[in-house]
Amino acid sequence: MNDKSLQSYFSEEDLKKSQLDFPFYAYLSVLQYYLDFGYFVESETIYKKGFSGKISWPRTIKRVKSQVVKDEEGRHQVVYLNLITRKTSYREDNLITLVHKFCVKESARLIGPLYGISENEVEEPELLFDYEPFAEVIQDKIAATFNDKHLELFHAMLKMVRYLGNKKNRGEDGSENEPLFGVNTFAPVWEAMVDKIFGKLPQGVTKDKFNPHLRWNDGCRDEKLDVSEEEIVLNDPKRSTLRPDTIMVMGEGVYILDSKYYKYGLTGFNSHLPGAESVCKQMAYAEYVEKMLGDPSTPLHFAQDDTLSIYNAFVMPYCADAEGASASSATFQMKRVGYIYGDWKNVEDENRPYHKIHCILLDMKSVMRNYANNPAAQSELAKLIPH
Repeated sequence: MNDKSLQSYFSEEDLKKSQLDFPFYAYLSVLQYYLDFGYFVESETIYKKGFSGKISWPRTIKRVKSQVVKDEEGRHQVVYLNLITRKTSYREDNLITLVHKFCVKESARLIGPLYGISENEVEEPELLFDYEPFAEVIQDKIAATFNDKHLELFHAMLKMVRYLGNKKNRGEDGSENEPLFGVNTFAPVWEAMVDKIFGKLPQGVTKDKFNPHLRWNDGCRDEKLDVSEEEIVLNDPKRSTLRPDTIMVMGEGVYILDSKYYKYGLTGFNSHLPGAESVCKQMAYAEYVEKMLGDPSTPLHFAQDDTLSIYNAFVMPYCADAEGASASSATFQMKRVGYIYGDWKNVEDENRPYHKIHCILLDMKSVMRNYANNPAAQSELAKLIPH
């Protein structure tokens, strides 16, 4: 399965709408560093003459005059009657440490529950927020640091400080306004979770190999003319590629799944089912896969392609608890509620079962609990679709 971040399921337009100022991942990084290593504390090495501490032989040899003495057997030995030793001193009063403590407190206050900790479990900072000195000391540390782990921490702290220093994020009394972090549409999240659960591809085959492409050929133009800007845009793969939501290849079947965050599982109304555009796209996906499976020159020509059948399904949410369904720890609650078809297709064609697009309802609560790849759920879904 092609492992993708949740963000990759959103269109650029959705991401722009969802972009909020709250630097969630910066808060996350600051708190994670604290849990792993404690507070960031600067250290310095102190050298002095004496016998307590770890001996620094290079400095001792350079700065202390050695003495030559005879041992009990009359042999000459070089000895040092004084030594230069070193010890590490940790400066917990440095401003960078105090700023880190402030950032940890803020992180624990806002996202501590994600880690099972409260803000009362971390040390109270000894200073109040002051944007200019906070930002200055962090930027100085970034410029002078080459440790990647420390750099990651400092950049996260700087994002937090800049966020807190932005006046629009603070109330009239200087207190921080409650931050917002989330999405404006849940449909891409539903698609992402379904893809995580059911996505299953043969080894060495990537999901993009299942994407049909559109091409524009203006046969009326003089071949010597330059290609127009409009034609370049239309043939741009980013604009002219159809992308199925989820591909599940298992047993003797290729299952093309389209995730629909529709109300049908709640209302049962036909008006809340996928429309003609979605049906036609599913047909196009299946016909493309059928064509590619039969062509030995394509990446979709699997070893067992002679026996593979292609199936179509819409996956929509429903509430199993509302229907009294018993919870299962092994898999997710799901059920088949019929199929959609186009009357221009022969739904009785046994060689093309994808002419029927089956409607599968998947329990939302069980999906939200754990949307990792689940072979048991994949097998159950395959059994729900008539073969």
